[in-house]
Amino acid sequence: MTAHYRYLLHSVLLSQRYLPPMLIFFGVIAVGTTSDNGPLQSSYGFCVLVMLVCATWMTVAIVNHEDPTQRQITVVTIGSSLRVLAITVAVVLTWCLPLLVFGLVCPLVTGDHHARPGDVLVGAGAQLAAAMIGIAIGLLCSRLVIRRIGVAMLAAATLVLFMLVRWVSPIRALMKVLSNEKSAGVNAVPTTLWAVLCLAVLVAAVLVTRRVADRRE
Repeated sequence: MTAHYRYLLHSVLLSQRYLPPMLIFFGVIAVGTTSDNGPLQSSYGFCVLVMLVCATWMTVAIVNHEDPTQRQITVVTIGSSLRVLAITVAVVLTWCLPLLVFGLVCPLVTGDHHARPGDVLVGAGAQLAAAMIGIAIGLLCSRLVIRRIGVAMLAAATLVLFMLVRWVSPIRALMKVLSNEKSAGVNAVPTTLWAVLCLAVLVAAVLVTRRVADRRE
């Protein structure tokens, strides 16, 4: 598994498919947080939304990076399609880490905030949760589940917009927590609970994607 992780990470690096979502993330965050002097956690709420979109985009790009024939060879070599998907998710999370770091640091550099370690930790948890939801959407809209590119793009856009609907979305709930102007100590508990729920959604998406892909292959 470690060897395949290194191989896929290196392959994605050479393909440069990660560049468009990463550059979009860096640009939008830099512009959106410039001269912001409000609560730091509110700035991180904006980063959560951008992370959701870019993580979805990056997941689709990385999952679709390997052609179907090569994927079948990989599954046979590894011995389990679930392991292959787990490695793919690990690679996507690896590429999301620079986004997470930038999303935490940029508001501190471009805005005027009173930075506290607790606020940064809450922001990190919220952005990580958004990345997991983005990966889940990306898996369900990848070639493994939806083969037509146009349909996949429409489905991804619909699911991302659905994440902004009140009462049904952990992303909307996280953004509401970050904008309530309460202390990090108060917001840490709900942020952690929502992050755990996002992890459960990601696991469910992996299992659904594996089942659909196995039936087709």
